[in-house]
Amino acid sequence: MNYLSKLTVISVFTLSYSVFAADTNINDRLIEFKGTLSSINEELSSQRANIGELRAQSNYQEKVNREILNELKSLRRQNQAVIDSLYSKEPNGDNKVVDIKPIKDYDLKTPDGKMIFGEDEFFYIKEADAIIDARIDTGATTSSLSAQDITEFERKGKKWIKFKVVANDRTIEVEAPFVRYSDIRQASSKETIRRYVVSLNIKVADYATQSEFTLHDRSRMQYALLIGRSLMQDIAVVDVSRDHVQGKPVSNNDAIPLLILSRDDYEDAKKKGKNPNELYDKKKESKAGQIAYPQQEFGNSIGTDSKNALPLVQAKKEQKASE
Repeated sequence: MNYLSKLTVISVFTLSYSVFAADTNINDRLIEFKGTLSSINEELSSQRANIGELRAQSNYQEKVNREILNELKSLRRQNQAVIDSLYSKEPNGDNKVVDIKPIKDYDLKTPDGKMIFGEDEFFYIKEADAIIDARIDTGATTSSLSAQDITEFERKGKKWIKFKVVANDRTIEVEAPFVRYSDIRQASSKETIRRYVVSLNIKVADYATQSEFTLHDRSRMQYALLIGRSLMQDIAVVDVSRDHVQGKPVSNNDAIPLLILSRDDYEDAKKKGKNPNELYDKKKESKAGQIAYPQQEFGNSIGTDSKNALPLVQAKKEQKASE
């Protein structure tokens, strides 16, 4: 109970005692008592409104302070870029004035060229043909992707894994080459859980690579994708005060991949009547019936457009169609 509430209770009890002790005309005093209570309630309502205003101003000020901090960080990175560009060291140790390098990327990269990741970033997964909002987790060694209905099958004598990614009221069917098993020990139990690890082709900003992902049902979690240290090491640093620093990866063609948001962002979009995949759905309707073909033996997907296949795969497909 805060100070204002305590003061109100004390006032009410004091007033009640004085009313009933001072006069035998209870009805008149009750009317006066009710009027006083109404006045107190109006004052309390006014105080609550003032407190609400102060809280709103406090939240706004906190947001402003965060924006100012981010701007200062950006300026610091750009200043460092200028210094690095003006002076470089020759092998003999002498300073040499060089041309100033462009500094526009220093908000996205460190002076030594590493990408800057925020608390979460967008990653394109080629096998799913989807851009997925991912949580950056420096505490996790291996990255993880949400998966349901996991089954094994064989392709060209090698083990492959088929699974479904269920998120944002969408179901994506994915096939990927099996790499190994990962034994996970739960904090609340001494038993270990064996999970599949597959290799997936991913892209963040303009950087593309293959990386390992454990498969685990994350449908009840905020993010369908988690990025661990094994993918980030040597290529990125993390600034948890920022998010979506790198933006959405750009496609090499006119294809529009599916967009999977975090649970809160997706629910917020639904409440506002927005469909994050409106363009994707329209594109899909106009190209119904297309399927994805393997791009190479290791299992890279080519998305929904078979024209992007390697020449050998495309030639086999065309030859089969002509027979």
